[in-house]
Amino acid sequence: MEKVLGDGIFNIQALFYEGMTMDNYGNRANMNVKAKSQAESVVEKLYLAVEHLCTGKGDVRNRLKGAILTLIFLREESFPEHLREDFVWIKTQATKYKSENPKYEGDIDATMRQIKNSTGEKIAKRIFRLYSDIQDIRGFPLLEYRHPED
Repeated sequence: MEKVLGDGIFNIQALFYEGMTMDNYGNRANMNVKAKSQAESVVEKLYLAVEHLCTGKGDVRNRLKGAILTLIFLREESFPEHLREDFVWIKTQATKYKSENPKYEGDIDATMRQIKNSTGEKIAKRIFRLYSDIQDIRGFPLLEYRHPED
């Protein structure tokens, strides 16, 4: 199964992708068209949220605020049905505390100011898990979350 180009250089891409299709990675083959379409519609916002969690400045609560602001305008219906509960949980936790002065501070700011870092970490982990699940539907499962037989 050795693939060598004319000049003797291995074509790594050909070796890696031989026999693979989008249908045999993740759980893409088990998803209906609507779930696949919904995954495609939210993946960019989730990617940006995860990027902010990883590269944003400050503690987890500050980074989480940026991630939440990226996601907050998505609708529950935008997600595949089996992931909606996770999305609702994220939004609920991120706006758990109401602002005492809504003219100058929103509920997200009030919540981030009042939660502990450990609570922020739980929310961040759920965002990452949601992103991972969406990638799985798209046929691009993250390495840590692949099934042992993949």
